[in-house]
Order: sequence, then C-alpha cells, then structure tokens
Amino acid sequence: MTSVRRKRFKMWLAITATTAGLAFGGWYAYQVSAAFDGTLGVPCDRAARFVRATELPAGTHDRRCTTGQWMSISYELDFRAPQEEAEAWLRASYPDTELSRKYCSGADACAQPRPKQVAESDKDGHRLADAVRVELDDEDGGVAHVRISGWTI
Repeated sequence: MTSVRRKRFKMWLAITATTAGLAFGGWYAYQVSAAFDGTLGVPCDRAARFVRATELPAGTHDRRCTTGQWMSISYELDFRAPQEEAEAWLRASYPDTELSRKYCSGADACAQPRPKQVAESDKDGHRLADAVRVELDDEDGGVAHVRISGWTI
C-alpha cells in the first residue's frame, strides 16, 4: 500500500515540477522576447529618468512606458496630458529645446533634444539616454498626445 502511495506522490511531484518548469520557461521566454521587441512594460518614472526628463506632468492619463534592449538600450514614453501641462513639462525637461512644427513625419510637433548632461549614468548608476526624440500630437479637447523615445548609442 505504501508503495502505491509513494508512486503516486512521485508522479504528482514529477508533473508539478514539469509544469512549474514549463511555466517559468514560458515566462522567461516572453520577457526576453519583449525586451528584444521593445515592448517590455516599465514604470513611467524609470522611463522618464532614462530620457532625462522631469516627473510626468499633472493630469497625465493613458500612460504606456516600455523598454527594449538589443544593440542599445531604449525606452519609450507614451501618454496623454492637458496641452498646457504637456508643453510646460517639455520646457522644464528640455529647456534648450524648442518644438518644431516643420519636418515632423507622423506628428504635429517634434524635437530632438540634446542631453545637456554629459554623464552616461545618473547618481544611482542607472544608464541614461544618449539621444532623445519627442513627438507631440494635438487632440480634441485641449489634450496632447506625447511620445518620447530615448536610446543609447
């Protein structure tokens, strides 16, 4: 009788271990794939820090921040905010940069701020963007759709 119980326990243990291993392997494969695709979700404050921007403006909604890493590290911020708040935030984050309404493919306004800080890392040792691209679209109701991409070279 104990032999049957022992066999059942070993079978249950093998099935559980195999299922857990497959689940972990699938999760890990997804994480690696998302990191290569640039679709791995991250906290927006971390993405804003990477692109050398200040904390996101008040009233932001529809936030989506992602990261990716293949030949370089990249972060993208995508959010909506009141037009005035978004423009004030962009001026505070990139004071030497002016939005242009010319030569922007797929956006109403764009800019490529040059990071003022020369350091590659912040005070905590986190890598910072070497290049940044800002795109802003005007939407109905005084809302701005802001997209910011930052990457290392």
